[in-house]
Amino acid sequence: MGRPPKHIGETLRTVIKDLGFEKKLAQVRLVRQWPEIVGENIANISQAERVYEDILYVKVKSATWRTELLFQKRTIMQRIENTIGKNIITDIRFH
Repeated sequence: MGRPPKHIGETLRTVIKDLGFEKKLAQVRLVRQWPEIVGENIANISQAERVYEDILYVKVKSATWRTELLFQKRTIMQRIENTIGKNIITDIRFH
């Protein structure tokens, strides 16, 4: 007899890891979970658009809010690490 069958989720995790897609999938989760990561107040004035070359691009409602988020960048990066994982992005660009 052979080995017992694996659960499809376990097989997919193995394939994703072997192909090196873990980081990219984490980046997709980051964009999708932006409101949960930053909270309602920041989510109301910003929108995570994409991750390109490990940089998260976030659209902000105004220059004033952009400045405020620049001051909060370190805190936001920490929330991302705590929620999604470390080394998922290297920077955030607010525009």
